[in-house]
Amino acid sequence: MRIAIVGAGSSGMFAAYKLMQNNNFSIDLYDKGSDIYKRTRKEVMSGFGGAGAYSDGKLTLTTEFGGCLTEFVPEYKLEKLIEEADSIWKNISGVETLESTSNYEKIKDLEYMCTRNTLRLYAAKIRHLGTDNCIKAIKKLYEILNSQSNVNIYCNKQVSDIIIDNGSAKGVVTEDKEINYYDKIILAVGRSGNSWMHEIAQKYNISSSINPVDIGVRVEIPRAVSDHFTNNLYEFKIKHFSTEFEDEVRTFCVNPGGYVAMEENENGLLTVNGHCYKNKKSSNTNFALLVSTKFTEPFREPVKYGQYIAYLANMLSGQSVIVQRFGDLERGRRSTTSRIAKNFVQPTLKNAMPGDLSFVLPYRYLTDLKETIYRLDKIMPGIADPNTLLYGVEVKFYSLRIDVNENLKSKSIENLYCIGDGAGITRGISQASTSGIIAAEDIKNQYGKEYTSNE
Repeated sequence: MRIAIVGAGSSGMFAAYKLMQNNNFSIDLYDKGSDIYKRTRKEVMSGFGGAGAYSDGKLTLTTEFGGCLTEFVPEYKLEKLIEEADSIWKNISGVETLESTSNYEKIKDLEYMCTRNTLRLYAAKIRHLGTDNCIKAIKKLYEILNSQSNVNIYCNKQVSDIIIDNGSAKGVVTEDKEINYYDKIILAVGRSGNSWMHEIAQKYNISSSINPVDIGVRVEIPRAVSDHFTNNLYEFKIKHFSTEFEDEVRTFCVNPGGYVAMEENENGLLTVNGHCYKNKKSSNTNFALLVSTKFTEPFREPVKYGQYIAYLANMLSGQSVIVQRFGDLERGRRSTTSRIAKNFVQPTLKNAMPGDLSFVLPYRYLTDLKETIYRLDKIMPGIADPNTLLYGVEVKFYSLRIDVNENLKSKSIENLYCIGDGAGITRGISQASTSGIIAAEDIKNQYGKEYTSNE
């Protein structure tokens, strides 16, 4: 059986890893970016390892967030699958320790503190690989896959189209017009491939729905401000529903002692992110603060909307990202190089351009973000300090959700699996990896049935 996997991020790598164990499968793994040894910081979103390669390798080991796989898989089964994905990462990376969530009484105190301020805290076990160990683990996974006789890795080879015949996926077409036919196709294109996924869904009438689009800022504060949370949880996941608009605002990707980073998306847009090393720490903590907005008919282009917001930030900053002191935002003025230079909190992203985020973010987003910052200040005094830094914009491009069944197979097209962040069903390394396992297991089970029936 010939299998194509389009995208070599967490979901694609793990699908290949599970399928390689059966020598009856011939697996071709495609990625439009470079292999892990040739990737650079300029190729953050694509290439072997996907967007997770240069992340801080944070595995959130819970069914509650990081994706919506609970909509397809029973919770008890999903817990076991997440444990399996975690076990593979642990063995490959050599990182065996979990970040502490054992202080039950302290966590309950933090939850109560959040509840009193209309915030909800979600506690979860986390395995933090660190950016340094994450890269090492992905290199090791690359070597494992590359050494298999039934696995072919094609980097710098973009799949431009898929072949659909009689309602069934039959093959892929590469950018250089090469056509290859397969029995099964797994689309694992990641966040950077969401626009491509949207085009494919429209072209072949693949049923899908629109996810909320997440737009916001990355907040940078002194590490001491949030230590009472991160020392007990490592990553605090906090949600708030804004008073005026009732929008969901959430913290995401917390990096204690971490660094703010710039990432270049496939269309050249620059957005902001954050990461954290295992063996190197800054004196700051950063985290994303994102507003989730669900658009309604007739608008079905939330990715383009997010791209437009990012474009405004790039245009105003001279092709960079904007950094602004919270005090300057509140006073209605832009931050300047001199104000940033004497700011109490010094930016870990040195090439961000001081500016004014109020020229970029719509009133609704600014209102939601400022309100949430003041609520967070109640539980972590110092977050609403004038010296707090805000970087913009941070946008998560995973707004298209493909309609799939419990095995993550398209409901519209036979022999087509859509997994990971690119399919809009996961939001992070852990559940993306798990989605790869789910698709691979279904193909293995199908092969057994087909082989028996052919006999």
